[in-house]
Parts: sequence; structure tokens; C-alpha cells
Amino acid sequence: MPSGYTVGVVPADGPVWLHCSELEATCALLSSTIEEIALFHWYDAQDTATQLGEVLRDKGYDGKRIGLEMGFPETFAIGAFDTRSYLRLKELLPNASFVDTTNLVMEVRLIKSPAELDYMRKAGAISYKGLLAAIDAVAEGKSENDVIAAGHAALIGAGSELMSIDPMIMSGARTRYMPHTPYKRTQLKRGDPIYLEFTGTYQRYNAPCMRSAAVGEASDNIKRISDAAIATVELLIENIKPGRTGHEVAQIAKPGLASVPNAYFHGGFGYSIGMGHQPTWTEAPMYVADGIERALEPGMTFHLPMCVWDPLEGGIGFSESVEVTETGCATLTPGTDRTLAIR
Repeated sequence: MPSGYTVGVVPADGPVWLHCSELEATCALLSSTIEEIALFHWYDAQDTATQLGEVLRDKGYDGKRIGLEMGFPETFAIGAFDTRSYLRLKELLPNASFVDTTNLVMEVRLIKSPAELDYMRKAGAISYKGLLAAIDAVAEGKSENDVIAAGHAALIGAGSELMSIDPMIMSGARTRYMPHTPYKRTQLKRGDPIYLEFTGTYQRYNAPCMRSAAVGEASDNIKRISDAAIATVELLIENIKPGRTGHEVAQIAKPGLASVPNAYFHGGFGYSIGMGHQPTWTEAPMYVADGIERALEPGMTFHLPMCVWDPLEGGIGFSESVEVTETGCATLTPGTDRTLAIR
């Protein structure tokens, strides 16, 4: 259930159907195989739980076992069923039992089909074109908006749909506050590090990628941080294999950062990705990080986000999106030029 109320109902038998406003029904009809939609007026959405409960009751679900997404599958997700609606459903369906199925759909989505992987490779190609255009636009005296405008135009020109997250850039002192500070007309100055993180979106599938640059020159510290981030991405690509746990891969990757002990890294070497809608491209519940004892499987897909920064000087980011294969992993983003660009 996204922030604009729409609920998909997946019966044990029979086709999936929706409960949504008439304004959103057209999107479902155009972009899905849904044929049955229980409608309400968008201006009458104050009591959607009553409307949904009545439809469920009319369809004979009172007395059945009903799963609800009761929580958030990961930090940035939207979709938890709100408490007031849950309590109202319990009133209207007193004989039903409600269970938490927060991760049920995410688990199904975790292993990608060949068609999904193809979509993600196409998204990755778009991501890379956007990054190249943005890097080419970096120059002293330009602004973050100039760089993002060039990257955004290239993403759309290469075929991207509405992106799951807007292209991201931070420059200069703002890179001390990575990684989610949005662009803001900041002028680029000589010596500034530039952090870029984009994804193209193809059939709603994503393949994010990070690249970094410096204006005119880079400090020795930024060079060291860049080298460490790049080395860590390459360690991850070399060592992601089916059967290894997220924890095991994280331990193998950690030495890549040994040369920059004072730099900050968020600890997540990889997180699952795939289909996405604003405001996130993440597709948890799988991570490459300390304590994750789940084994990697062929068809899992990850973003490897090595954004590393010194709170006193600034930071950079390098990443690829990858798929776990039968024997190792393969990149979904096509770039092999993991170097700090000087512009």
C-alpha cells in the first residue's frame, strides 16, 4: 500500500484485484494485467478501511486467514498497513485471522527471472550514460544543478522512465554530509570532490551506479579515499558467489578500506535491488553486511554502494549493480572505468 492509498489483494485462488481510487485505476489498467478493481472516489478516502472491509466481507473473506504488510521491510520502504485501518478491518471481519506478511512479496521478488535481469541490464546502461554526461558537465564555475541537468537529460534521452530516485549529486564541503543531501545550486570550485549516484529505470526496474570526480585537482586524501572505495567494489565483484553469506562477503571486502581508517563508511556493502517506485529503488530483505548469515543465491541482485567520506574534508562514491550467477557475479551496470575523473 503506497502513500497514495492503493491495496492489492492476492487471493489463494483466483486473480489479483485492487482497491484504489478511480484516478489511479487507469494506471493499473494500462500497466498491469489487473482486470478487477474495487473503486472509491479520491475525495472520499478518509475511510478506505471500511470500504475495503465491506468488499472483503462481500467476497467471503470473513473467517479466512488474511495476510497484511504490517511493517516496513527496510529503512526506506513505504507500504505498511496503517494501524487505524488494521483495527477497522478487525471490527468488520471479526472471524478472520490476520497475520504479518510484510516480507512475503519481497521474498518472491528476491530471485530475478531472465526477463527481469534483462530489464536491469537495460536500466544499468541508461544509468551509465547519465553518469558520463554528468561527469562531462563538471567544470569550475558551474553549479550542481548544471551537472544534474546534463545527467538527467541523458538518462531520459537514453530511455529512462520516471526514476525511482532523482539523480543525486554532492560537491565540495557538502560531501562531508553524504550520502543523501540533495542538490542545491552549489557552485563548483577548484579542488571540489563531486559525488554522483544515478539510476535509469526501465519497466520500473533499476540498476544504480555511483561515480565521482574532482574539479581541476583532487586532494591526496580524496585520492586515497577513492582508491580504497574502488578497491572495495572490485573485491566485492570478485568474491560475491552463491553459497557465501552476506557476512562472509563483507569480511572479505573490509580490507579494501584498511588504507583509510579515519574515513567513514556506513557498513552496508550491498543491498538487494530490482523493481522500484518513488521514493526508493531498494528491494530488501537481503544485505551484504556484518551479521547477515543468509546465503547468496543465483538470481539475487545487489547495489554495492561504496560511498566513503572524511567528515573534515569530504568524500566520494563508486558502485556497481550486480547479479549473482551460478559461479560468481556479473555487473548489471556496464562501466569498467572505476577511476576518479578530473575535470
